[in-house]
Amino acid sequence: MKFNLNKSIRLLAAAALILCSISLASAQKGTTFTRRVQFPRGRTTVVLKGKANWGASYVYRLRAEAGQTMLVHITGVPTFSIIAPRSRNFDALDGADNVQDWTGELPRTGDYQIVVGHANDNYTLAPYTLEVTIR
Repeated sequence: MKFNLNKSIRLLAAAALILCSISLASAQKGTTFTRRVQFPRGRTTVVLKGKANWGASYVYRLRAEAGQTMLVHITGVPTFSIIAPRSRNFDALDGADNVQDWTGELPRTGDYQIVVGHANDNYTLAPYTLEVTIR
């Protein structure tokens, strides 16, 4: 049997790449990424794009006032939940738990958290577009 050094190096590199990909994907499971949302000056809507890894959470924090109306829409596989400021047990707002659309009046002033994620293991990195409007 003839030994081919170039072929062996390519196979070894491919195996290392596969192992790195697997460990990176599993390392993010259960991980939370947090980002502060700032609305563009003079605008009431912000559009955020991302890719959700299976089992990871993406938290978008934004400040809003009691009595304002928030509209949230997400496209793609992921869903979101909205957590109000000073929420006991991090309970989602009524009707805003694992949904793709939500509109409602905000009960308190403070930092709201929009938590994006998905549990469909058929999608490692599921692209999404999150649109948030506050009036």
